[in-house]
Amino acid sequence: MNLHIVGDNKIPILNNLINSKIDYLNSIKEAIDEHNYLLIYELLDSARYNEKIRQWPHADPNYFLSNMMETIQPELSEFLASKLLSFIRVHFPFLYFREIKTGVYEIIFGRWPSARTFGILDIIRIEFIFDEVAVNELKNYMDNPKSVEEQNAQLNELHRANQLYAAKKRSGFEADIERNNLAILKLEKDRAVLQLEREQIEKYSGSFQHFVDQAGNLYVDYLSEIQKENK
Repeated sequence: MNLHIVGDNKIPILNNLINSKIDYLNSIKEAIDEHNYLLIYELLDSARYNEKIRQWPHADPNYFLSNMMETIQPELSEFLASKLLSFIRVHFPFLYFREIKTGVYEIIFGRWPSARTFGILDIIRIEFIFDEVAVNELKNYMDNPKSVEEQNAQLNELHRANQLYAAKKRSGFEADIERNNLAILKLEKDRAVLQLEREQIEKYSGSFQHFVDQAGNLYVDYLSEIQKENK
């Protein structure tokens, strides 16, 4: 077997592969230059874009090409962030964002002093990555009436214990009273934060489930809004 001939036969295949990558990079460069957000997101994940936006089932992926963008994802995320954050501020006005490193944005629920971190915003995928603990605590507080009753029972028990300690009028219970006071403060603070979060969701989303549904539709809602702007 002549290895030179075998190698030469691969040249057209290699050229096609290289040209497809060059064409892809040129396309995404042009889309960035023109602030063509729809095309950028289509080029980043063609299968998802075609299935979700064009409603084409079983669309072919372009991971072979889009994987080339991984090395510049932080900078690309930073470029794409401004427009996406403007959209989110309108539809989720209680969510705020802090850039913790290039292109990575932390989700903050509310502007009050004890506002909780709620996860990360994935700019490239247009997706909320919520902290499960924080979300489940809020869901339980909003959807489970017993959770409020349980919190009230805990607070009442701690107050009752302190009253008993104080009534004994003997030393030795100071540490127990202090420990209970710290627990009371934490419970009251946690409940106050949850109540603020609840009020915001009820004001802007109506219910916890509607909030979750809105968050899950972020990709489609955002890109559909851009489509409308472009018409």
